[in-house]
Amino acid sequence: MSSLLSPAVQQAFDLILAPLNSVKDSLKAIIPPQSAVLAETVEYSLLSGGKYLRPVVTLLCAQASQNQTPVQIQQAVEASAVAEMIHVATLLHDDVIDGSELRRGRKTVRAQWGNKISILSGDYLLAQASVKLAKLGNPRLVSIFAHVLADLCDGEVEQMNSSYHLDSSWDSYYRKTMCKTASLFSAGCESAGVINGLPEEQIQALKSYGHHFGIAFQVADDLLDYTATEAEMGKPVLDDLRNGLLTAPILLAMESEKLSAEAQAELKQLTTQLFEAPGDETLIQKIQQYLAQSEAVRGTQQLADQYVAKAKQSLDFLPPSPAKTALINLAEFIPQRRA
Repeated sequence: MSSLLSPAVQQAFDLILAPLNSVKDSLKAIIPPQSAVLAETVEYSLLSGGKYLRPVVTLLCAQASQNQTPVQIQQAVEASAVAEMIHVATLLHDDVIDGSELRRGRKTVRAQWGNKISILSGDYLLAQASVKLAKLGNPRLVSIFAHVLADLCDGEVEQMNSSYHLDSSWDSYYRKTMCKTASLFSAGCESAGVINGLPEEQIQALKSYGHHFGIAFQVADDLLDYTATEAEMGKPVLDDLRNGLLTAPILLAMESEKLSAEAQAELKQLTTQLFEAPGDETLIQKIQQYLAQSEAVRGTQQLADQYVAKAKQSLDFLPPSPAKTALINLAEFIPQRRA
């Protein structure tokens, strides 16, 4: 990850290096000794050089909002580990639902060990996350992450129902984005405030930061599907659209005033044809031409920037500190990342 970060964002990671290492140790501790296969898949999934962005944001919120006691630091570490375990578990399940062979250029667990093992590995992580939450002994933390699990299921069903439908709405897009991405970021940030015993108004402000951070992150991720190379993303260009997902760039293009009514109709027809022939690179090139004409890329960038601004505004209650600056730098980095 470090090679992908700006100096300012690398400083953010360095700021919470010790507790982040503790998170990784916490994750290592749940690798099951009694099952060689599960041990291999869990280690492959959890400890394979991921970004650990959800733990990082959670730890920075905890650090920025209070001078923590050792007990609070350890609780924030465990809550961060829970966030990462839930995140990875959803990837293991999503890869089965989507039939994915690769994720970020690496073979998925389902591709190497099969669907059943991928599902069971995700189930194991969710079970271990529940154990960690129980040990924290705070019912509100249990409730926060339980709602995340419900949101994740809701978001996946919404995505399944809206896939391959040209009439997919912005409401549906935002619901999917909130449930599948923003929910877990906001939960981590909210849990940091709960652990630190902050007033409710400040807890909600941290939750708001995570919510808007998560939406900005997903919008930027959707943009990369259209602008990054296959080498950068580890998957084909326009992979989401090939799989029937209408995300911000294509939604903006289809309603863009830069395109005539005839061009919008042609774009929709090309998209329908791509759903039926996802490997047709000629269709991809034609769709990309319409995207360029519509200025949808710039519009998506602006949309991400709007949510970054909202995330930063949520931090206004915090006093100046290196951790607050790091949270701001992380948010500002979202639209700039290339992987």
